Amino acid sequence: MERLIIGAKYLGLGCLLAVLGCKATPPSAATQAADEAAVRQTDEDWSKAAQSKQVDPWVAFYADDAVLLPPNDPKATGKDNIRKEIGLLLGLPGLALSWKPDKVEVSRSGDLAYTQGTYELSATDAHGKAMTDHGKTLEIWRKQADGSWKCIEDMWSSNLPAPPTA
Repeated sequence: MERLIIGAKYLGLGCLLAVLGCKATPPSAATQAADEAAVRQTDEDWSKAAQSKQVDPWVAFYADDAVLLPPNDPKATGKDNIRKEIGLLLGLPGLALSWKPDKVEVSRSGDLAYTQGTYELSATDAHGKAMTDHGKTLEIWRKQADGSWKCIEDMWSSNLPAPPTA
């Protein structure tokens, strides 16, 4: 009987160690590639939605708790604040804006991804003068419960030199 009790203790300990030592299986290469393609396509669809110059189709690509880090402005947190910032951007006269991801990388866990890319922007400034800008983007994406991807952090910055200070 004593051997049975000792054997059961070791069996229980062995099972506990096996459970604690198990790690989640990383996504397969096919799943990783599919996630990367989905993020890339979602980002491209987002750029196309920006062409509508309507705030809500643009903002729909953000998670509810997203953070926007626009150049030369304070950060905007949450969809309501992001909606205001995007509304100001889309209100620029003669706005033409597009971006594309150059690099997409998905985490090993498959729940987060980031993109690095480039953007092109042209508009008319407050004095009626045409202006153009181009630069880089960095976006962080989170996979949603339904398998779709939403942007949780969005940042862009110009490649042009900063204007001289007065």
